[in-house]
Amino acid sequence: MYKTFIILLLSLFINTFAKAQSIVPSIVIGRDTLPHVTLDEVNVFAERINARKYARQQKRNHRLVHNVRKALPYAKIAAAKINEIEALLAQAHSKREKERIIKEEYKQLMKTFKKPLMSLTVTQGKILVRLIYRETNNSSFHHIKEYKGSVNAYFWQSLALLFGNNLKADYEPEGRDKEIEEVVRQIEKGL
Repeated sequence: MYKTFIILLLSLFINTFAKAQSIVPSIVIGRDTLPHVTLDEVNVFAERINARKYARQQKRNHRLVHNVRKALPYAKIAAAKINEIEALLAQAHSKREKERIIKEEYKQLMKTFKKPLMSLTVTQGKILVRLIYRETNNSSFHHIKEYKGSVNAYFWQSLALLFGNNLKADYEPEGRDKEIEEVVRQIEKGL
């Protein structure tokens, strides 16, 4: 008798503190039952942005997109041309024939691209050097050294350093070149 009295007392005590379960309206889709709840409206307030700073950032981003759009086609052409030259050099049998191929290709490239490349700005040139590395997995310095020799490579490297560029620059898509990589991906997607 004593045990039943304690159990009855405890059950009354627990029932007073137990919350009533509310029934949530739901929708049945196929074999799933999903809750259907209407939420209250929430007001979201943005943090105040310095208008000048935002305008400068937007201008910088537009300039970067413009510069990458200008330099990317040349980097793609350079990568294709390097692959083409490599294929021609692989078919050449003698050193003299390889030198002739390089000389002819260099002459043709200068005739075609000297004027457009000279019209690039210094910033576009820096971006082009990095994009060439992105497309070919080798620096511009390496390509010049391979095809034109060490003296030419060091001459062009010293000239590039005078203008604040570096032909030995690599490409870090997760590091300092992250913004360039994002722009290139947008361009390649067609956005």
